[in-house]
Order: sequence, then structure tokens, then C-alpha cells
Amino acid sequence: MNRLSTLAFASVIAAVGCARPADVEKVPVGSEVEVIRQDGGVVHGTLAERDEQGVKVAVGSTSRSVPRDEIAAVRVVDDAKPTPLPAIAKFREFTLPEGTKLVVRLDSAVGSDTSRVEDPVEATLSNAVVVDGIDVLPAGSVVKGEIAAAQAAGKVKGRAGLALRFTSVSVAGRDERSAIMARTSLQAPATKGKDAAKIGIPAAGGAIIGGIVGGKKGAAIGTAVGGGGGAAVVLSTSGEEIRLARGAVLTLSLDQDTDVRVPITDPR
Repeated sequence: MNRLSTLAFASVIAAVGCARPADVEKVPVGSEVEVIRQDGGVVHGTLAERDEQGVKVAVGSTSRSVPRDEIAAVRVVDDAKPTPLPAIAKFREFTLPEGTKLVVRLDSAVGSDTSRVEDPVEATLSNAVVVDGIDVLPAGSVVKGEIAAAQAAGKVKGRAGLALRFTSVSVAGRDERSAIMARTSLQAPATKGKDAAKIGIPAAGGAIIGGIVGGKKGAAIGTAVGGGGGAAVVLSTSGEEIRLARGAVLTLSLDQDTDVRVPITDPR
């Protein structure tokens, strides 16, 4: 075998050895590891278990499963002797657990009486979401979604309500958009106490009337019970609307674990 053939053969063996997940068997469960996928993803955490199908890596309060046929390499992390990631590594994989808070600033004005279901909504992340010192979602990331529900204030009964549903987040400089599920719901304050005061009856009496009557008929009955035109004005007037101007700050909670890929710029 000539020198060129020998080098080619060695390259093939090296490539196969890198792609083959046999090294997984040599890593003790409980070790801090980096699992490198064939597609370039890197999962960093504690090797929790392994079986014939794959490995499970504990990452913070969550875990990631990697099938064996997707594993390119597994290595034990040694902070005392850091080594560069292999060339195949392109991005780190993070899992943001359910309940992670996203503080956003609205780029769209919305309102219970002005918005319609499925109207698009856009916001900007005010605070970075940081994991292990890395900005998984940097401040300035764009969060997009839609109006999930919009209920204008009703007459006599029915407080205004507004619900927003956010489904994606994109980061400048990253090719892909991450899917998320985060919602927030708002309801206008009750005005029963103020209404009862205006028509001259105790708050408890107003609550009883509100529970018995409703709709247009309720307004008419309210006039008779209240004993004057004042009741008609109060009971037939819509309550407070919910309006959020552009720039309003909201805190969202992720409804489920969310996977985010962060490109590797420093291979160490």
C-alpha cells in the first residue's frame, strides 16, 4: 500500500471511529459530558443513563435524549484540561424549562375592543435569557405571536378580556427561528362596587342583581330595582377596556420545555 493509500485508509478509519457511538460505553454514568450529534449539535450535561436506543443527558432541571444513530462522539468534560470541540460541532443545544420567564416589550398596540383573534402581535425581548453564562436568547430577540382572544366590555355583565399567544422567537444572526409556546391573559377590573355606590344600594345588593339579571333585559330590570335613571346609566354602560400601547412591558411564562440552538463561535 503506497503512502497516499495509507493516508486515505487512515482517514476513513478515523471518520468511522468518530461517527461510531462505541465510546458511549466507556463513559461512566454520572460523568459531565458533551454529546456531539452527527448534525453538529452539542448537548452538555450529566450522563444520566444509556440503553440500546440512546443516551439521556441531564441538563439542569430537564433532560435530553440522543438516539445512538445520531451520536458522532461523546467526551467527558475536564475543566482542568479543556480541549477544543471537534470540527463537526456547529451549535450548542439548550432546553429552557417550562415556566422560564420572558420579559418583553410590545411592538404592537393591542386592545380588548380594537384587536381581533389571530391579529399578529410582535414584541422584543427586554432581558436576555442566560444559561451557564451564555445568552441563549439575547435581549433584542424578536418574539412573534397573535391575539388568542379579545372580548370587549359588555353591558351589565362581562368584563373586558384579552389574551396573547406567542409562538416563535428569532435572534439576529441566527438562521433558524425557535418555536415557543407562551401566553398571557388579562381581564379588566370588576366595577360592581362603584356601580352599586352610584345607584345608592349596598355592594352586596349590587352583586346579587348582577348575578340574577343579564344582557339587555338586565338593564331594564336594573332601572326598576335601582329606583331611578342613575341605575340605567350605570348598568347599560360598558365597563373598562384593556388597551396596551406599543412599548408596554409584559412578563410571559413558557408553557412547555423549549429547545434553542446557539451557534458556536468559540470552539473551546
